[in-house]
This record gives sequence, C-alpha cells and structure tokens, in this order.
Amino acid sequence: MLRRSLVLVAFAALAVAGCNGGGATSPPINTGTVGPTLSPTPSPTPSPTPTPAQHLYVGNDNPAGTVAQYTLPISSTSTANFSFAAPSTTSIAVDANGNLAVGDNAGHIKIFSAPLSGTSTASATFNNGTASSNGQFLFNSAGDLYAATFGTNVNVFTHPLSSASTPSSSITTSPGASAGIGFDAAGDLIVTNANSTSNLAVYAPPFSGAPVTTTAVSQAYRKLALSATQLFVGSITTAGPQNGQVDVYTLPITAASAPTFSITNGVNFPEAVAVDSAGNLYVGNLGNATITVYAPPFSAASAPTKTLTLTGVAIFGMAIGK
Repeated sequence: MLRRSLVLVAFAALAVAGCNGGGATSPPINTGTVGPTLSPTPSPTPSPTPTPAQHLYVGNDNPAGTVAQYTLPISSTSTANFSFAAPSTTSIAVDANGNLAVGDNAGHIKIFSAPLSGTSTASATFNNGTASSNGQFLFNSAGDLYAATFGTNVNVFTHPLSSASTPSSSITTSPGASAGIGFDAAGDLIVTNANSTSNLAVYAPPFSGAPVTTTAVSQAYRKLALSATQLFVGSITTAGPQNGQVDVYTLPITAASAPTFSITNGVNFPEAVAVDSAGNLYVGNLGNATITVYAPPFSAASAPTKTLTLTGVAIFGMAIGK
C-alpha cells in the first residue's frame, strides 16, 4: 500500500512539472520573425553591356573632298554627324580605337586621331611607299596599316604611325593591280587584282609565299568586304545592262572559287563596299552618289532595304568601325 502511494505521488510530481514548463521538451526559440519566413533579397541583375555604336565613314574624291561620319544604322534621311576636310579621298580604314587612315589619289596617307570631329586635322602624313595612287586600306588587330597601291604591291606600315612612317614590308602582287584587300577568319590576306579581267589572290601569313589565285572573270574589281561566310567585291564593269555589280563569293577562297551570284539591283559603279556587325552590306555607288544597304541573307534578287543619296560626293572610300 505504501509503494502504491509513492508511485502515485511521483506521477503527480511529473504532471505538475510538465504544466510548469519542465521536462525534456524545450520552449520554442523566438527568432524574431513574424509570419511566414521571407526569402533573402535578390541581388540586382547586372545590366547587359551596351553594344558600342558603329559608324560609317564616307570619303569624297572631289578636290574639295571630305570624310563624313554617320551613325549606324542609316536611313534614307540620315545626315552626317560631321565632316572634315580631306581632299580627293579614295581610301579609308578605321582601327580599333577609332583612328582613321585616309588616302588620296596621289599616294599620300594621312592619319586622323580619335576623337574625331568636324575640325579634325591630320596628326601624321606620309607616302604609300613609291605608289602614285592608293587602293583599299586595312588595319590588323595590332594596329598595323596595310595599304594597297593600285600597283604590284601592298605596303605594310608598322604602328605607331607617324609622319616618319615608311613601309616595313611590301607584299608583291604582280602582275595584278592591287585594288581591294581584306583578312579572312584564318588571317589570310585576300587581294583583288584590278585588271581588265580580274581575280582574287589569297596570301597566307607571313604573306611572302606564292598566292592561291582564282580564275579571272570579265569584271573590273575594286574594293572588297567580308562577313563570316561570304566575300563581297565591287566591280565597275559596264558589261551587260547594269552599271557594275557586286560579286559574292563563298568563303574560304580556293583556286576553284568563282562568284556564287552577283547583286545588281541598286548598284551603280560600286567603288566601295563594307559590312557592319549585323551582317548588312553597304555599297558606295560612284555612278549616282548613293549608299545602298542590303540585309542578309543575300541572293541575286537582293534589293536595297535603304538608299541614302548624297549631294556633290564622289564616293571612292568607305569604312565601318568605331
């Protein structure tokens, strides 16, 4: 009887302890949170880096010539941001920093340093070797200038460029007249030979060996431009009903390469061509002072999506860049 009483007392003590918060179960911890648990505040999403604006540079071969800058994309009513004096401009190239190399029809080269404006003047002036004319100009990624001569060579000028610059090397293109030049994705130099019949010559680095040449076509090739998959070259031949055409080749260029098709709609003596970062083709037409723009994909039926008509401009040189 005594043992049963002790057990009842023990149970009663445990019950009292439980009511007073004792025992093995701990009270809830106050976390300071009211209501449902909130998710952490998300970090701000980084803004995408804006694509730098590209510019189109157009040279005027008239004696009172200029170089004009347009912001892309252009429209039929675009006006130049500015223009600066550059008489008889036939050739333009823009480097990665926005500096321009400008050539005239007497073999002179002038460098205009960024930032450019309507009051820009040459920071350096030198000759394209012994050339009496200039073909297409081109900068490589290192800032070296390649200058076609409309003769039997392409001259190379190592940066930095100054009024004391002379060719550091010369790439022989005989027997062709080097008019247009461009680099393909492999770093090969492609040259248009501007004879009464024209072809393409491909020189592998370091450009000292014999080129791979395509079969001549009955065209008068001038400057060229490249996209990732195609090469565009202007021809000023008057053969056929049109006033010139743009021949389109599929890359890479081999000895068996021939024009895949030609663009003739809106073309009028195309002395200059260029391609922007979106793959659009720009054609500078000397015959009617227009810049015609073509959108990919290209074909023989391609027609201009935009036509900008200039006044009093003899379009010979054109470049797209910073």
